[in-house]
Amino acid sequence: MRTKAVLPRVLCVDDEIRVLNAIERTLRDKLDLTMASSAAQALATLRETREPFQVIVSDMRMPEMNGINLLMHVRREFPDVVRVLLTGYADLDVVVRAVNDGNIFRFLAKPCSMADLLDAVRAAVRQNNLICAERVLLEQTVKGSIDAMSGILALASPTLFGRGSRVKNLAELMCAEAGIAFDWQLQVSALLSQIGRITLPDTIAAKLATGEPLTDQEAAMVQRVPEVTYNIICSIPRLDEVLMAIQFMDKNFDGTGSPRGKISGEDIPVAARVLKLANRIEELQGRGYSARRVLDSLRVEVGAYDPRLLKAYEAVADMAEERAGPRGLLMHELRIGMVMVEPVWSRAGVMLVAAGQEVTEGLLGRIQNYHDTVGIAVPLWIRPAAVADEPRPRFVLEDQLTH
Repeated sequence: MRTKAVLPRVLCVDDEIRVLNAIERTLRDKLDLTMASSAAQALATLRETREPFQVIVSDMRMPEMNGINLLMHVRREFPDVVRVLLTGYADLDVVVRAVNDGNIFRFLAKPCSMADLLDAVRAAVRQNNLICAERVLLEQTVKGSIDAMSGILALASPTLFGRGSRVKNLAELMCAEAGIAFDWQLQVSALLSQIGRITLPDTIAAKLATGEPLTDQEAAMVQRVPEVTYNIICSIPRLDEVLMAIQFMDKNFDGTGSPRGKISGEDIPVAARVLKLANRIEELQGRGYSARRVLDSLRVEVGAYDPRLLKAYEAVADMAEERAGPRGLLMHELRIGMVMVEPVWSRAGVMLVAAGQEVTEGLLGRIQNYHDTVGIAVPLWIRPAAVADEPRPRFVLEDQLTH
């Protein structure tokens, strides 16, 4: 039995019904056509359809929104849909603007023969096929590379891998609230944002975890982490947006911070702004801060964060705390006020802390003593307490997973 050929899906937009009728009569056997008599109807059709369109053909002169503005919207929301513009204007400026602003694939002057229109649409379909094939190949290639790198990070430093995963979850939650697309570039940026920290000595990692002051030399090492991360992943092709996010993730919204330069506000890549806030929230949650105290700490850091993202986090702070879930920590990350969700065992098989027990100063000292002598099983699985604001005692620690 012969299978019926699948026709290319094409959306035609024109406020003149007679033009749409002529196109449908002539090309309905060769294309899967959908008609729209306005830009608003066209956008609604694109947003509501389950089967994606391959090509959109739009007239230039329409009320309320012209063809160029429509195709600019389509480019932003549906970048795979190839755009063709029909117009009766013979003005070169219009053509140039259409090509530049709407990234038009093909420009046809009216009146246009149906043969020319069909040729243009078929060329646009081929372009759509190339775009989709390249995107699938890129996503598979990049995904394979990122999966491999993430796997190495998970083996080399489970703590950093867990931190990256939590940063990703926070970023996704805030983006959903703020109406920002959480695309694969942002996901990859969040997962890999921690990889440069693998070069930091354990003593500096311990200070970062507890919020202890850093020396000038230590602070300089931490400031170089985005550069180290950039250098590690820059050899992976087609990660331009990820690299931009990594490069500017320590940049403050008011333009201060690293790297130096005049860029500020909305000019900072949105992924970098998301990472800036998500990393800081994760850091504060890791110290056992409650959702209320995390918010109080963020508000004090005036000019550091995108106000829209900060407002989004305020709306989902309680949910973010709940989703943080249990955390696997090393000894130097444990602090007073945290609650154990699994027992703590010494390497000799002695239970030191029962599940559900809150870490007190005395209990922390007991765990520390076993850590320094017999050794303890890590990671230590905890959840932040509702309020964990007391300062934790300072210890000089060197944690190794092999203890």
